[in-house]
Amino acid sequence: MSTGNMENYQETKNMVDYVDDTSEKGRIIYVLRRWRKAINDINKKYSKPRLQMTPLVRFSLLALRLYLIMLVIVLSYKFYTMVR
Repeated sequence: MSTGNMENYQETKNMVDYVDDTSEKGRIIYVLRRWRKAINDINKKYSKPRLQMTPLVRFSLLALRLYLIMLVIVLSYKFYTMVR
């Protein structure tokens, strides 16, 4: 292992030091914590948008978001009425 990988391994290993790594539960928790850390790192990296949006673009994205929410509501209602 390279030095960087070893440091990452040790850091992640310390996060689950209370769980025995040889057990199945310990390995699952270890993997889930690594994934969570990776997702948090990605979210931090992209937390601030790099592009400037005009008000028209923001309005369009809001309208699209609302339209998609309405579609989900209508489809859920249709499914509920058919199952019932």
